[in-house]
Amino acid sequence: MSRGDAFFLFATIILLCLLATALAYRLSGRVVPFLVVESGSMYPVLKVGDVIMINGVGPEDLKVGDVIVYYKPGTSQLIVHRIVKITGSGVYTKGDANPGIDIWCPIPYENIVGRWNGFKIPYWLGVGYLSLFLNGEIYPPFGPILLLSLIILNIILIVKDLIESLRSREESPQQT
Repeated sequence: MSRGDAFFLFATIILLCLLATALAYRLSGRVVPFLVVESGSMYPVLKVGDVIMINGVGPEDLKVGDVIVYYKPGTSQLIVHRIVKITGSGVYTKGDANPGIDIWCPIPYENIVGRWNGFKIPYWLGVGYLSLFLNGEIYPPFGPILLLSLIILNIILIVKDLIESLRSREESPQQT
């Protein structure tokens, strides 16, 4: 096996493990610990397309200044904003680029998914933009169509290889 083949195999295994982990999180109803920033409300700290890593956090561990991820009350939309005030009924948040506190505050503690741990994959690497594109969040519906097309193409190529393999076995003379 050549070095190029070994690298490709290693990269494929890593990607499949990441996909399996993400799928397991989704099926369990939990939010994947990597999240793509979808708006510029946290500029300049976080930019559209940055991929951030979040950790679970309890209400007692929160403090003013933390960047948290939470479900906007009454929706399934995830928001990434900074805590500006903590009360017994929840937290008040604000995007760094926004002029005022979010109008849907206070955020109940049960809506908080996690806290940003400071790790991010920068937008200029394109990973976040690729995710937004394939999910159909930017340039819809081209991303999901491209993804579906690639899946169908791969299935066709796998079936073609299997058929060719079966034919070559049938045509080769059996040695005794």
